[in-house]
Amino acid sequence: MRIRLVVLISIALLWALAACSLSQFGPERAALVTVAPTRTLKPTYTATTTGTPTYTPSPTPTPSNTPTATPPPTNTPVPTDTPSPTLSPTASNTPTITPMPTDTTRPTPRPTRRPTNTPVPRPTNTPAPPFSGTIVRGYPHCGGYAGVTGHVKHGSGSAYPGVAVGVWSNTWLGAVAVSDAEGKYDIPLTNVPVGQYLVAVVDLGSCPQQGGLPTASGCTRLSKPVEFTITEDCNVSRVTEVDFTGP
Repeated sequence: MRIRLVVLISIALLWALAACSLSQFGPERAALVTVAPTRTLKPTYTATTTGTPTYTPSPTPTPSNTPTATPPPTNTPVPTDTPSPTLSPTASNTPTITPMPTDTTRPTPRPTRRPTNTPVPRPTNTPAPPFSGTIVRGYPHCGGYAGVTGHVKHGSGSAYPGVAVGVWSNTWLGAVAVSDAEGKYDIPLTNVPVGQYLVAVVDLGSCPQQGGLPTASGCTRLSKPVEFTITEDCNVSRVTEVDFTGP
């Protein structure tokens, strides 16, 4: 329908243009004819007689009712379930509420125990040994004898008979002798090796026995031990004299 209207409007426009062109050229042709000197020619062509070709509009093709082949729709794959992004926690600007410090009760201090005054043990007054010994002298003896000898006396200087005197060393159990009526004692050391020895007043009842004879190393001592030396050279010191004084 639209195509028909367009065709008709275009035909009308062409018709109007043709009419305008003929109306312009008509007077000029009349003037030319009147100017000719010989004869007056009637205009052969007039605007009314001049026919314009009529354009017959071509038949507009009617739209056919033939349906166009529409391509079948393709099977678009259904989108898979995309996992939704996890919402990561963002740092918020919300200030954290700091808990107010609670009033903690202070622990009641326990009463400290005062240190008890532990009595310091005082050293017991050990009674001094009743006897004391002193080296009088040492002298040579090249007759094959070696030993220790001396006297036991009271504090007044009188003889002290019946007092046991023992001698020993670190490697020898020792021997014991008893002072006689004059307070003299004598312990031979001929068959023992040379070296250092100890001599003291001992309690004979506390001395251990070996071979029926008392030994001195395990006796209860009644005096401080006195150290002396027996040398191999008979010209130096083979016999030592030690005196003990008692109560």
